[in-house]
Amino acid sequence: MTFPRTRVPALLSLAIFFLLTACADGPRDIRNYYFPARELDPGLMYIFDNTGTLPGPEALHAYYLGVPQDTGLFLAATQYSPELEPQQQTQYEVRNDGVYQRQMFILRPDSSGQSIPIETETLFDKVFPFYLDAAAPEATGYRIKFEDPAKEGTFTYVSLDRRFRGDTMINVLGKNCDAIVFDLAGEVSLRDPQDGDISPQFTGFEIYAKGLGLVQHVRTLSVGSTLGGRLKERMPMDTFLAKLEFGDGHEGHNH
Repeated sequence: MTFPRTRVPALLSLAIFFLLTACADGPRDIRNYYFPARELDPGLMYIFDNTGTLPGPEALHAYYLGVPQDTGLFLAATQYSPELEPQQQTQYEVRNDGVYQRQMFILRPDSSGQSIPIETETLFDKVFPFYLDAAAPEATGYRIKFEDPAKEGTFTYVSLDRRFRGDTMINVLGKNCDAIVFDLAGEVSLRDPQDGDISPQFTGFEIYAKGLGLVQHVRTLSVGSTLGGRLKERMPMDTFLAKLEFGDGHEGHNH
């Protein structure tokens, strides 16, 4: 079948229009809103104001370190207790389509005060998507399982479902940043063969700012009971340790 030459430019314009429309409606790339893993080498301590309603420290601390390897790019995250002891250590793999949880250890003190690492089993691992497709929403988050070392046969399951809500702006580290919001729904299920099962649930949200990663998080455990934090500063670990040595671990320079 042939077309008159006068119709060719019109057909080309129409084809280009549909091509551009299809591209515009394709999955949206949001990787720049996640932690900048390649830039976090060496790592940075993220310090959050504690915005929860439950008793706790004034600040929350988490250390993020990018780890480039021959096999790929990884991100190591350490969350700290109020006494600034490592409380949870997680390794993530940064892939082309998103971030995957590879390993998590929960550290609990024993009767002597020594931290004992408890290895968890990852049951669902895609924690953060790099592409959003409105036509085919993707479930992201995690689900882990671990056994209580002090009570054989007692298992805890922790699950978190992360769903994209929309775009926003947030003022953080002294500037207005483009950001995205995820709604959270989760459950902590304790399965005890003797005492039975309990499965409290929680909801909440997270805000990720472009070029920074997580800058605000809220988890609602029940009416009036929340956990949360809002990023107030970032600094290298050596700077943070030096400030602790001089008795000033809560103020610092923004990066």
